[in-house]
Amino acid sequence: MESQQSLFARLVRLHPDVALFEYLLDGERYTIGRLPGVCDIVVSRRTVSRIHARLERTGSHYTLVNVGRNQTFINQLPIDGVHVLNDRDAIGLASPEPLLRYVDSDPTLITAGHLHFDETTMRFRWDEQVVELTPAQLRLMHFLYQQRGQVCSREACAQAIWGNELLPGMESDNLDKVIFGVRVRFREIGAEVNPIQVRRGLGFTLSVE
Repeated sequence: MESQQSLFARLVRLHPDVALFEYLLDGERYTIGRLPGVCDIVVSRRTVSRIHARLERTGSHYTLVNVGRNQTFINQLPIDGVHVLNDRDAIGLASPEPLLRYVDSDPTLITAGHLHFDETTMRFRWDEQVVELTPAQLRLMHFLYQQRGQVCSREACAQAIWGNELLPGMESDNLDKVIFGVRVRFREIGAEVNPIQVRRGLGFTLSVE
């Protein structure tokens, strides 16, 4: 017989500021924050909002959304909007430092059209071909993949790549170089493959077809 842990997704503590060692996720909605008696998952850290993030079941997955004043991070990258959690995702609250890890007993490969992202290996594939990316290119693609269907500003893309290391003046030329590099890597697979689309005056969006 399968254990209870194998039946449910769960959050595992990565830092003593988290109240419990492990939280089994068998419900529809959970709140994460520093307010005992209100939040289902309590993190006793001053920079964490009283109600910082919300976890909700959507079909067979759980999604995470930031609801506090301070940012929420997945795998040290800030999220913007709703993030679909995947096995081994590391969650940071108010800073990129991982405080919780999401563990799913049934990890899946996230697929969108021709583009696939394996959260376990942190690698992209176009159909069956692995796309080798530099760390900066991977951070950009991961951010756009999380926000697929939305237009992401240049500023948000630059922040996803460089985070706290982003300095004034870095965004323009350096971001264009990273985007150009991503396009080169995908065009090595096929001349017509171009995953990053420009929305003039607004930013970028990810094409998965």
